[in-house]
Amino acid sequence: MMVMFIRRTFLSESPSLSRNKDVMIFHYDPKQKVYLVSLHLENEPGALGNLANMFAVRGMNILEGFFGGMSSEPKATVSFFVETTNQRMDESWLKDFVESSVYASDVEVKPGVDGFIADSVNFPLTWNTGDRAVLMQMASLRSMLDAVMATDRDEGARTIYDQGFSYAQATYERLFSTYRPKTRAGLAEMLKIFSATGWGRLELSGLDPEHKRAKLKLEEGFECTGRNTGKTESNFIRGHLAGVLSTYFGSEVKAVETRCISKGDSHCEFEISP
Repeated sequence: MMVMFIRRTFLSESPSLSRNKDVMIFHYDPKQKVYLVSLHLENEPGALGNLANMFAVRGMNILEGFFGGMSSEPKATVSFFVETTNQRMDESWLKDFVESSVYASDVEVKPGVDGFIADSVNFPLTWNTGDRAVLMQMASLRSMLDAVMATDRDEGARTIYDQGFSYAQATYERLFSTYRPKTRAGLAEMLKIFSATGWGRLELSGLDPEHKRAKLKLEEGFECTGRNTGKTESNFIRGHLAGVLSTYFGSEVKAVETRCISKGDSHCEFEISP
């Protein structure tokens, strides 16, 4: 039996608390009645707390989900998996129950099948910029990149680098049109999108805008973590960083990986230059 649940991880080597960012995909627990609940909630103080309290009073457990709202919008989307052991709380009852809240509207409730339920209601997946996104497992993505490298390593590395570069340009041209960092601290904060999207923990360790140079440190990068090939392996991320900084500087720069986890280093490191 497999039970999916929210994980909370404490890393003893880190001075700060580390929290896994679980994305609501599916839930499986054959011993519980689990439902998918999705609704629009009034975007005002107390609305989310009121909803959570309603479920708590009835002894229902909200497992995991998301809340998506902007300050300028009157309503937010709220979706979550909820479990109950009360057999009378079926799909119809649960829908009526949620709709009894003065804050809730457009309520959808989906039951599981044999203990399994997927989030089939909330589509498409988007960044909070509104841009559509897709989510892939890291191992599957790495196998795709490995296939590109399999025939000719050097040519494969160049192809993957170019893909990362093009992806970065397309993404950051839009992002910089919304917010263009004016300081090193601003750019460093923007680059934390890497950790927000699960690519790795990126640190801007050096920046010289005048000469269009930068140095970056990456921990737990998705291309290299868990590998030991004796070679640098961050081809997509290397190209991506070159694309980000080329867009930021306004002229093309390249990225060289000087350290790599796959070579036995503690982290990956990149130098950016014209």
